Amino acid sequence: MRTTRDLIPVPCLAVILAVGVTLGGLLVGYEPVGGDPDRMYRPIKVELAAALHQGRLPFWSERFGLGVPLVADSHVAAFYPPNLVFYRILDVSTAYRLLMWFHYLLIGIATYLYAKGLSITPWGSAVAALSFTLCGFQTIHSSHEPFYHVMPFLPLCLLLADRYATTGRTFWTALLALAWGAQLTLGHFQIQMWTAVLVLVTGFWRIASERRPWGRGLGLALALAWGAAIAAVQLGPTWELAKVVGQTRRSFADLAFYSYPPAHWAELAIPSLFRGLRGGSEAPYWFSQQTTGFEACLFVGTVPLILAFFGLIGSGKRDALTPWRWIVPASFALATMPRWWPLGYASLLQLPGPGYFRCPARYTAITSFGLALLAGRGLDRAFSNRRFRIGLTLAAFFALASLVWALVWTTRPAFRSGLDDAALAARLGLAALTWTLGFLVLGLWRRGRLGPWGLVLLTALEMGALYHVGTTQWGWSVPLPASSPVLTFLSREPGVGRVGGALDNLPVRGGLTTATPYVGFPLPPPHDLLKASQSPRNADDPAVLPWLQRFGVTHAVWDGSVPTSLGETVFLGNDPALDLLAYRPAGAPERRLWRVVRLPSPLPTPRVALHALVVADRRTLIDGLSRQPNDDAAWYLAADAPPEPRTPRARSARVLRWTGRSGEVEHDGSCDLILDRMAYPGWTVQTNDGPERPVLSANGGLQVVRLDGSGTSQVRLRFRPTGFVVAAVVSLIATLAAVAVVGFALVRRSAGSGKRLEGD
Repeated sequence: MRTTRDLIPVPCLAVILAVGVTLGGLLVGYEPVGGDPDRMYRPIKVELAAALHQGRLPFWSERFGLGVPLVADSHVAAFYPPNLVFYRILDVSTAYRLLMWFHYLLIGIATYLYAKGLSITPWGSAVAALSFTLCGFQTIHSSHEPFYHVMPFLPLCLLLADRYATTGRTFWTALLALAWGAQLTLGHFQIQMWTAVLVLVTGFWRIASERRPWGRGLGLALALAWGAAIAAVQLGPTWELAKVVGQTRRSFADLAFYSYPPAHWAELAIPSLFRGLRGGSEAPYWFSQQTTGFEACLFVGTVPLILAFFGLIGSGKRDALTPWRWIVPASFALATMPRWWPLGYASLLQLPGPGYFRCPARYTAITSFGLALLAGRGLDRAFSNRRFRIGLTLAAFFALASLVWALVWTTRPAFRSGLDDAALAARLGLAALTWTLGFLVLGLWRRGRLGPWGLVLLTALEMGALYHVGTTQWGWSVPLPASSPVLTFLSREPGVGRVGGALDNLPVRGGLTTATPYVGFPLPPPHDLLKASQSPRNADDPAVLPWLQRFGVTHAVWDGSVPTSLGETVFLGNDPALDLLAYRPAGAPERRLWRVVRLPSPLPTPRVALHALVVADRRTLIDGLSRQPNDDAAWYLAADAPPEPRTPRARSARVLRWTGRSGEVEHDGSCDLILDRMAYPGWTVQTNDGPERPVLSANGGLQVVRLDGSGTSQVRLRFRPTGFVVAAVVSLIATLAAVAVVGFALVRRSAGSGKRLEGD
């Protein structure tokens, strides 16, 4: 009988235990709080869960601003299979935490398996897995759900590609297609692009080094295309949204910001050097380096870093880790390139793919992964004494150089303002102690006085400690709206429409609609006008009130430092939950006084415009609307204007009934029905029994329906993502084909095993 130890080797169990314990708080309600988890990801998942409980997907959500095509925002990951299960059967908070814990375990397991596939020893694979799973990149991005969700698929796809390059079996290409397709459904496609490139680079290396048929390289490319077809159901809507909002046409300044500061290379040896500077992760020091502390962090652990120098020394031309010895410096160069060669990085962005993604510091994820693999290779007693001495010398030189550089760099005024002498001395002293322990333990291991488990244990202790002192704020789950006096008040207040102010998506968690949507993409017009009208500097400007009324904003929530006379203050008091979860500008106190302002009644929606005006450009349109607060006309851009009506304009019109997407309008001539919902491709309208036609856009980007003739018109609107049926069919066929190939191969393997047993 096979035991657990036979199925899961002890080194892999050690990885599972170390990662599971490090993030074990997630199992009892200790989680990332505030920031993106509470202000963006959990509210989005609230809408996903609500839709799943109703047996549908949230193709469109009215809870965010003027409406958003929510499935198209890939942060929702509505087609990722685990999300469909967890958010259907569990509450959002529990599902979010369990999925986070589960995916971190998967990162460790997948990295372990890939390292083993590269002929790294079991305990070396464990060091690689721990080093990567809890590295600096993972630490600062523990607040970014897409990152730790997609990361297990990076080593998994590389493992499957390696298997195919070695064996040539279609079984592995089908699994690779399924794995990369699943990774694509998680959105935030930057790491997915890197995964595809690394699949091709490492796969071709394996093919070339082992002199396998070159046709397998084409097989890898086809597997990636197959995976993209599996994810077409997500890629189609997201690509449309990206084009509509201009994400495919971003400036160089936007794409090159958030690079990794070249001067921070010493952070590898002194992981705490740049953590916890005064002013936080958005202190002036960080902006002087063209980044923030939320995007720049690079460490893999002291013992793994020392071992990486052993692994850096090649052991033959056919070593499977040879590509990684080039990928590590290349990825670090890409992460820092905007600082030392802007023109070169600008040229790189002209290639298909890189120009769609910003934050070059995120290339350090590849740097960290490569260093972790090299560390795994370094944990091998079979190395010669000469190789061990060379590696040890290189590591010691790097540590000394890092110390010298740190002492030089930290004398700069920009840095000195963020850290005092005592804190700097403590951090350097802690790094010196860790390096001393690392060298000591390595020496004992080399002499056979300590098993490799000792290195794994020291790595787990150091990485576990560093993980929880990153930029992510950890704390106990905060249930909303119950824990928030402000949201509790609003949930009981009559006539609440859109809630604006300083809460981002937090009202959604209280069952309300936010007027300050915070999602993964910039939103199309008129969300820009909606956002501008709620800027803190405009909170006391009466000129913005007509815009707030036009967009259906009934309440605004500000902290006490924001003066406003736009409406009646109906709540003024403390709110510890909002103190913790809402965005806190630099310099703002931790405990704030919160104010709820009830604004004058918004304009009715829908409303009927008896007049129509056509203007040449958006500035003229906005100026005209600013001078006409009663909104008795529909203002069209020339490019969006419909043909002249077939009948005279109405003199009177009124809405008899409206249920959100359908109703009746009585009118004695042509008129325009204006809704406070964003116009977006895929919205169609049917009047009476006529054919469906696209909804029009007017008044800065709101939906408008032109009604001709006179009498009572039945109006019905519907949203269907354009091209979704075709994308869904492509995904279904591609998925079924991959599952069929895998299933057929498994059946054949099972049948072959049965025949061998009978023969025995």
